[in-house]
Amino acid sequence: MMGPFSLAVLAMISTGIVDTIYLGRLTDPARPNLAILALAALTFAFPLTFIGNSANIGLGAGTMSAVSRALGQGDTERARRHAAAAILMALTVMSVLVALMLFIAPSILKVAGASEQVRLMAISYLAISLPGLVIVSIASMSNNILRASGEAVLPSSIMILAAIINIILDPFFIFGWGPFPRLELQGAAVATLIGNIVGASFGFYLVMFHRKAISFTDMTWASIKRAWHIIGQVGIPAAGTNIIVPIATFAAVAILGLSLSEVEIAAFGVASRAELISIGVIYGLSACIGAITGRNGGAGKTERVRETFRICFWICFIWCSFMAIIMAVFSQQIAQIFTNDQQLIEKIVPYFYIVPITLFGYGFVFIAAAGLNAIGRPLFGLSYTIIRSLVLYVGFIFIGVQIAGLTGAYYGVAAANIISGFIALLWTMKRAPMTAKKS
Repeated sequence: MMGPFSLAVLAMISTGIVDTIYLGRLTDPARPNLAILALAALTFAFPLTFIGNSANIGLGAGTMSAVSRALGQGDTERARRHAAAAILMALTVMSVLVALMLFIAPSILKVAGASEQVRLMAISYLAISLPGLVIVSIASMSNNILRASGEAVLPSSIMILAAIINIILDPFFIFGWGPFPRLELQGAAVATLIGNIVGASFGFYLVMFHRKAISFTDMTWASIKRAWHIIGQVGIPAAGTNIIVPIATFAAVAILGLSLSEVEIAAFGVASRAELISIGVIYGLSACIGAITGRNGGAGKTERVRETFRICFWICFIWCSFMAIIMAVFSQQIAQIFTNDQQLIEKIVPYFYIVPITLFGYGFVFIAAAGLNAIGRPLFGLSYTIIRSLVLYVGFIFIGVQIAGLTGAYYGVAAANIISGFIALLWTMKRAPMTAKKS
């Protein structure tokens, strides 16, 4: 399962990376620092879009948990009803969340220290990208419905299709190629929106007509509420768990915004995006582990659940260590992919010597959370994430910035990864129950 999912996650991650590369090459004689402003605006906007994506991922975890446990218990019809209710739930929750974020975004960006110009650019981007997250919820639930039954290729194709459309359209809308208007930062949001519409349409077709994995027949308000309760038992805590990460990211950006320059904020944003290259496989791994732990846990095979965790932790450690070496060796070249600005490059490069070698710890946290979510035990992942993101990540970045500026922030991220990773590893393998709650 990990192979196709890793490709799908890398395709999805690549859209943000391509956005960053194009925006880092924006030029305008009247605005000599346009690229820096665009990257800074994207850095401020990213945590807000990340909140929406994290909510979708969390609701997807609840969907996969409910559906995979029902399948593990041999009840296909119940799995189809849960799947249909999950799509309705995601559309409802995401509509409310997006409306709230659109309302508070201008005030939040101002408090975070964004300059007036950067704030206006970020708001113009969010006005398009945030509503698109409601559409993403359809693609996300379709993906998880298919993954719950152990499929890999079809759910991956949903993500890959959306990413390809996004990447193809990016330069047309950002730079105004051909008959398209030059929209700059807004253009990146428009390309993403169109890609997501195509991906969501394809995903819904797959679950509704191709695999017939969902059923709206004979649904009543009572049956929907019951399904929402079951999905929400994992989905709501998992969404909360995932949302903690972008909230912590936004707090970190605010610390930087109130203490450092726009060039340093842009450098932190670019380095964070570049880092995603190294952990795409681990995101793919976390997307797969739930299907295995959920179905085996639902069938009462606890030793298989424990063995799955052990193998996944080892894969995470080996892969992240390998990628850390690659990123350190080619740090200069990686930075130059994103920007030609020498000052920005000099501030990005130290990140690759400090943070990537610790990313296995971050991987331990979200692999453990994903595997435990699927067996109906989301509070473990919630605890791990609170410790890593709200306590260690924000706290160490704050301390690091006071001591050594941007480099200190990099060391803060590294320390948070290491400490939280070992907490998640030891507690999961020694204390967490491996049995699944009934779906």
